[in-house]
This record gives sequence, structure tokens and C-alpha cells, in this order.
Amino acid sequence: MSGPISVAAPQRVHDRLREASDGPREVVHASSTAVYVDLDGWCLGLVSATATRVPCALWSTLPDLGVLDPVVQVHRGELVVGDRPVRVTRLVDPRVTRVGRHEISRFEPTIPMTSGLDLPADGRLTPAHLDRLLGRGPGLTPLGDDVLSGWLTTRAALGQPDDVLSAAVRRRLGVTTLLSATLLDCAIRGEALPQLADWLAEPTDATTDALLAVGATSGAGLLAGAGLALASIEDHTTPRRVVA
Repeated sequence: MSGPISVAAPQRVHDRLREASDGPREVVHASSTAVYVDLDGWCLGLVSATATRVPCALWSTLPDLGVLDPVVQVHRGELVVGDRPVRVTRLVDPRVTRVGRHEISRFEPTIPMTSGLDLPADGRLTPAHLDRLLGRGPGLTPLGDDVLSGWLTTRAALGQPDDVLSAAVRRRLGVTTLLSATLLDCAIRGEALPQLADWLAEPTDATTDALLAVGATSGAGLLAGAGLALASIEDHTTPRRVVA
């Protein structure tokens, strides 16, 4: 057997693996940058050093996952990819811990790809908006879901989650992909991609560009959703820190 793969893991990912029963797991996506499996109805990933560090994944330093045999199982609380056990050596917290000063009073759809979603200018999403957002768009994470994830993450980070919308999203997670449904669950809990967390903490040109560079449309959707959430709260410009 080859040596173990050392990874960093969000606490919830680590806990889910430890609680999972032994046995093979279905691979729902495999590429040179990420391998995603169905872990009892939750999408668990292993990502490369160059991939986006999504909050539902194990974060490796491997440059290329294409060299791994994409046959995955769980054994004694660890993921095993091919013949290589994936060993958690560091725990991380993917929750957004700071929202800096943002000068947003009204949402303006400046990102062309989101202009057709008919997003509310006051930023206030309701369960009625889910029909045109949840599962809408191509890929592993549809654009409409990314908008929702950005909104839910930001509201959670500001300490003002919307329990009604969150419950409505949870009831309808089956309409989208497994990965996207899992990331929406993470967003409700305030867990985010590092690029979104960086932009929320400090909205500069550099952090904006880094967020927009995520995926084909994911970064744009997350940015649009975060902007909506900020517009929906009058006192969002006050810097605050979430205490774990």
C-alpha cells in the first residue's frame, strides 16, 4: 500500500467521516483537482493543492489527483482512495469570522450572468424566490444555488440568519445536485470558500477578482448572493466578528 495522504479537514467533515460506517462509496465526480463521493447523502470531497477549498472537503497538498485510482471506501473513520488512506493531520474552521465595511445600500446586478435571475434590489430573498434559484443552471453547483449560498453564508456571518428561508432551502435540497445541496447546508451554517470569506472581510479589487475567478460561474453567483445579503441589512457596514 502507498503512503497516506495528509489533509486538513473542517471539523464537521472530520466528524462525519468518524461516524460513517465502513464500506465502498459512490464517486459522483473525479478529476485532477477533486474527487467527490456520496457519504450517506452528503457530498464529501478530496481536493488538490490548486483546487478551491470547499467546506465539505478534505484539503490535500497533492498537485494532481488524477494519479489516484478513483475507487473510494471508508475504513475505520478514514477515507481510502485507491490504496491510499487519507489522514487528517489538521482541523480547520471554515466559518466566516469577520465582515468588514461594505458600502452597499441597494443591490445592482453588475455581474451579467446573474442579471437574468430577477434578483430583488432590496436584497431580501424569500421562499418565493427559490423556484427561480434552486437547481437553476448547469454544472455541479448551479448558478442559482451559488447565489443562495452567498446570501445564506453572509447572513449567517452577520449574525442575522433567516430561519424561514433556511428551512425552505433544506426542504428542497433534493432538486439540485448532491454537491450543491451539501454546500447549501454548509452556507446555512456560515461555512464558506476562503475566497468569499476574504471578500467579506475586506472587499478590495484583489479579493473581488479572486472570488470571481472561482469556477465558471460559482464565484460570480457567490458574489451576487453576498451583495444581496448585505443590501438586505441596514447596518451591514458596521464591522463585526462572529464568536464561535
